[in-house]
Amino acid sequence: MIIPISYPLTKKTPLYPNTPVPIIHNLRSTEKGDSVNTSVITFSTHSGTHIDAPYHFCNKGKTIAICLTLDTTFFPAYCLEVRKPKSEEICVCDLENSISDVQNAEALLIHTGWDAIRSKDSQRFCHDHPWISPEVPQFLREKCPHLRLFGIDQISISSVLHREVGHESHRKFLCEGRPILILEDLNLSDTRIMGSFRLHIYPFMIDEIDGVPVIAVIEM
Repeated sequence: MIIPISYPLTKKTPLYPNTPVPIIHNLRSTEKGDSVNTSVITFSTHSGTHIDAPYHFCNKGKTIAICLTLDTTFFPAYCLEVRKPKSEEICVCDLENSISDVQNAEALLIHTGWDAIRSKDSQRFCHDHPWISPEVPQFLREKCPHLRLFGIDQISISSVLHREVGHESHRKFLCEGRPILILEDLNLSDTRIMGSFRLHIYPFMIDEIDGVPVIAVIEM
């Protein structure tokens, strides 16, 4: 069974504050006498469902093309329920009770339940959402020694209301010790997601960039 967990990238995609809106520019048009229709698409590397490479926060960190292939697979992967109806920090205490069951994880996804808010209140989804404590990355390295990717159904692991804390969390995931890639803005609302599964990431393969939108699917 295949379950898509990424959102399509559109002009109305919710974005982290101050991220440029995707632009589609018609370069050539048959209606204007050109022989073909051709478009130019401009978007931030951190638009929609996307992955952060170490280079996002580390000058000497690896880029997307080094970290990923056309089909990067993580197995086993797990999704943990960490319900956060309000804007608050996700800390080690939220993971302690369930971490013993996922210690062999290569990828760990966190479902906070904010996928519903994304569709109903995009302003709140972008500006006033839960964020990840800087203590979490090292905790995960210690408890899940094979972990290569951390994902969440939030626009970012960082809140615009707590930027410095968010920057520290990014650096601790991406720059300190063994890098753990960050996958953001996931659709984890499907109730069939449970137990262990394979996580497939299909990125735009563009060299020397810090992040990129991806197609992410779960194989149960």
